[in-house]
Amino acid sequence: PINEEEMAAAMRVYIVLEHAKVNPFTTKSDFARMAANEIGVCASEGLISTRVNDGQYSNVWMITREGLDQMEELASVLSSRH
Repeated sequence: PINEEEMAAAMRVYIVLEHAKVNPFTTKSDFARMAANEIGVCASEGLISTRVNDGQYSNVWMITREGLDQMEELASVLSSRH
């Protein structure tokens, strides 16, 4: 079981992952500034990345395979609370 604060944090991370999946955003976008803490967590955990391929990076945050897996897990946790 998770408390309300943890639930809110999970929701914020889910929103970042969903945004990166549906509408990848630039590193300097308004969304990136608004969700900087959550983006930092997601990037540190390898859930989103600016990496296009080996040695090539862009200025756009995109979801990774790990991020898609985490989205599924978060969706399950978040839906079980309703």
